[in-house]
Order: sequence, then structure tokens, then C-alpha cells
Amino acid sequence: MKRVLYYLFLLPAIIFASCNDDDSSPAIELSSTVRSFIETKYPGAVITETEWAGNGLIEVDITHDSKNKEVYFTRADEWVRTEWDIAPVSLPQDVKNAIATAYPDYEIDDVDYVEAPAGDYYDVNIEKGNFEKYLKVSLDGAVIEEL
Repeated sequence: MKRVLYYLFLLPAIIFASCNDDDSSPAIELSSTVRSFIETKYPGAVITETEWAGNGLIEVDITHDSKNKEVYFTRADEWVRTEWDIAPVSLPQDVKNAIATAYPDYEIDDVDYVEAPAGDYYDVNIEKGNFEKYLKVSLDGAVIEEL
């Protein structure tokens, strides 16, 4: 009887241990153009992962200056943007003030710093109760776009 109980408790452990929840696709082989761009723009960066982003872009995850960053390229190896998380408290005061003035009842929940060929900006997620808004905010605090 002890043996039966032992196997009854052991079976779920074996089943769950053998499950592989890694559904990621194989790494993408990066072109020399993409590698050179990363080496030049982000000296000393370490590439940690490559994958297809949901929108058909190539996402290259790097660690640079102790930050985890996502660098996006088109299939033609053109740089689209680089983004990384920043703490909401790290936003410049002008940006915080502009958001608080435009959306007084909302709280800043999440912020990404985005570098792009057309200029840098913040992607800001704000919340009020169950409502969320996504803002594209310039470095000086102007709301460029609301999603």
C-alpha cells in the first residue's frame, strides 16, 4: 500500500517535470548589419535573445549599461526603435507635471524610454481605477499621442 501511495504522489511530479513550457521559437541568426549597429550604438552590449516580435519585427534583447533593452529591426535590417523600462519616479519633473495636468485623476503605472530614428520619447501607461491609457510623451512633456 505504501508503494501505491508513493507512486500516486510521484506521478504528478514526473508529469509536470517533463512538461516543457518553453514555446519560444529558435533564435534568429542576425545579419552583420544588425550586429554592427548594436555594437556601434550600444558598445559593450550583450545579446541575450533574438526572436520575431508579434508585428513582424525582429526583436533583439540586449543588456547594456546594466539595463535590459529591446532593440527592434525590420526584416530589411533597418533599426525601428530601442526601448527599456524606467521607474515612474525617474521621469523628469516636467514630464510628470504635464501628465498630471492633462490627466489629473490618473496615476503613472509603467514607463518605457524609447529611442527611435525620429527622436526619443516616453511610452507611459496611466491608470484610473479600471481604466488605462497609453501615452507617447516627448522628453519635454508634450503628449504626442494617446492610445
